[in-house]
Amino acid sequence: MGARLTIRDAGDVVIIDAYGKLAAGEGRHSLHVQLRKLAESGHFRILLKVADVPSLDPADIGELMAGYAAIAMAGGELKLLNPRNRVEDALRTTRIDQLLSTYVDEVSALRSFSETQQYQPHVAARFEPPSEWYFG
Repeated sequence: MGARLTIRDAGDVVIIDAYGKLAAGEGRHSLHVQLRKLAESGHFRILLKVADVPSLDPADIGELMAGYAAIAMAGGELKLLNPRNRVEDALRTTRIDQLLSTYVDEVSALRSFSETQQYQPHVAARFEPPSEWYFG
């Protein structure tokens, strides 16, 4: 079963409805690419609905973590909505449930974003190599 992502807005939160395996998308349709594009376009609050994702294998977990990294590095927040039994078990086993907040209904998930501060994009520090007098 291939991945299908449907993106919709709910105020300042973007909701992504995922269907099928998360890692089944290719190229520009993959989850982490879509999350990176959302962050680049100024969307920093993302709710990923995984109710129709049957399970998470290692490739799916990698895809989810790559997407999380893209959002987190931009200063954003990614939360999960309605994980089912096998997905919830995988999140617990890998301890991702300690990293990503999960919610059982959309209203409480959206409300949780309003309780957190407005995220600002992360500005990377400029790297400067040590001078010739650096002894550290």
